[in-house]
Amino acid sequence: MTSVSEARDPAIRKQIARGRKRVILPIGSVEQHGAHLPVATDVIIAEEIARRVSRLVDAFVLPPIFYSASYEHKPLFNLSIRNETLGSLIGDICVSLAENGFNKIILLNTHYGNEAVLSSITQGIYNNIPKGTLIYNLSYWMLLDNKMGHADANETSIMLAIRPELVSMRSAKTGKIKVGKIKSNEDLVLSKLTVIPSSFPRF
Repeated sequence: MTSVSEARDPAIRKQIARGRKRVILPIGSVEQHGAHLPVATDVIIAEEIARRVSRLVDAFVLPPIFYSASYEHKPLFNLSIRNETLGSLIGDICVSLAENGFNKIILLNTHYGNEAVLSSITQGIYNNIPKGTLIYNLSYWMLLDNKMGHADANETSIMLAIRPELVSMRSAKTGKIKVGKIKSNEDLVLSKLTVIPSSFPRF
């Protein structure tokens, strides 16, 4: 694994010239994760997965994107930017990566609210990148047996495995959710919480 932020220019260019043209961009969020997890939980998980995956696919790892659209958490703590801002930022980064010789770009996402933006990135920059440049959108919960929630047992377990010193299990509480007519918690999360401001506290 090579972290771009720790590598020097000659070394990066030499690796690209030798055919090492894969790069991973971790994308998270800064938002409340209950009383027991840090607000940068998504970013921390994204960076760790990127490090581990990079060893398997021989890729560079970029510094993460911390900020995204997390308006659904109002008035709880969140640092949010508009979808348009996030899309422009990631799109510009992808164009710049392609200009520098990277032809396989993996957008590694750990925040539900980013999915809509990421799905349209390639369309917006198609004419600005060389033909043959591949951009992959990967939300990590797509690869899990158990569906991910927010600050739930799965996310807490991951944080306990990679950064236990940041988890306060004494502050963790069991949640009780009344789903009503919604078929599943996942349907509610994906269709409602990530698009309606302030919906998460009500939920």
